[in-house]
Amino acid sequence: MRTRILALVAALAAWALAPAVATGAAAPAPVVIVAAESTYGGIAQAVGGSRVEVRSVIHDPNVDPHEFEASPRTAREVARASIVLMNGMGYDDWMRRMLAANPSTQRQVIVAADLDRARLLPDGNPHLFYDTRVAGAMAARIEALLASRDPAHAAYYAQRLAAFRASLARVDARVAQLRASYPGLKVTATEPVYGYMLRALGWISLGNTFQFNVMNDTEPTPAVVARYEDELRQRRVSLLFYNRQVGSPLARHMEQVARSAGVPTVGIEEFAGPATGYAQWLLNSLDAVEAALRARPPARR
Repeated sequence: MRTRILALVAALAAWALAPAVATGAAAPAPVVIVAAESTYGGIAQAVGGSRVEVRSVIHDPNVDPHEFEASPRTAREVARASIVLMNGMGYDDWMRRMLAANPSTQRQVIVAADLDRARLLPDGNPHLFYDTRVAGAMAARIEALLASRDPAHAAYYAQRLAAFRASLARVDARVAQLRASYPGLKVTATEPVYGYMLRALGWISLGNTFQFNVMNDTEPTPAVVARYEDELRQRRVSLLFYNRQVGSPLARHMEQVARSAGVPTVGIEEFAGPATGYAQWLLNSLDAVEAALRARPPARR
C-alpha cells in the first residue's frame, strides 16, 4: 500500500510540475493569420515566414471566388485568427459577414481596398491583387502588426519585408520593360481581372461595359455584344485576356471569336496558388503576355 501511495504522490508531483516545465521550454506559438484568398495568404507567408501559421480560405484555382460559400470549418478558423486578410470592394463580402457574426477585440483585420484608396480604379474594379503597390502596402501592414505582437522577432519580419519589396521591384522592372516595348497597346478581356496590371502597363482596355457585365452576371445588351465581337473580328485589339476560373458561355464564345480572328488570348487567374509566390505569379502572367504578343500576326489597319 505504501508503495502505491508513494507512486501516486510521485505521479501527481510530476503532473503538477509538467505545465511549468512545458511552458518554460515551449517556443512562442506562431501568429495565426487567415486570408480570404491565397494571394494575400502568400504575402503573409512571405513576410511572416516560420513565425506565422497561414490559412488561405480560397486556394483552389478551380473555385469561382464570386460563388464561394464559407463552411463551418472556415468560421472556426476565422474565430481563432489573430489577423485576417481580405480584399474588400464586395469581392469577399462573405468574410465581412463571418467577422460580424463572431466579433473579437483581439483580432485585427487588414482590408486591401482600405490601405490606399487612391490606388482604386474609378470604375470600381475589385481585382486589387494585380497592383504591386497594394501588395506592398499589405505586406507593410502585416509586418507592422506582427512586430507589435511579436517584438522579439521584429528584425526578422523587417528583413523578410525587405526581401518581399525586392521581389516587387523585379515585377515593376518587368512591367516597365513591356510598357516601353509595347506602348499604348489596345487590349480587351472577358472580365476586368487584369485591369490594375493594364493600368501599370499603360495599355488601353476596350469593351469595358461587356467586361463588367460578365463579371457582375448581367446580360450585356445586343449592341454591347455586337460592338465587342466586332473589335475582335476586326482585330482592333492586340490581346484578349480571359478568366481561367470563370467561363460563362458568352465569355467562351468570345474566346473562340478571338482565336478565329487571330487575336492571341491569355488566361489570367483571380488568385495565386499556394505553391506560387506573389511576385512569381505576376511574372508568370507577364511572361505569358509577352509570349502571346510575340506570336501575334501583324495588326490590321
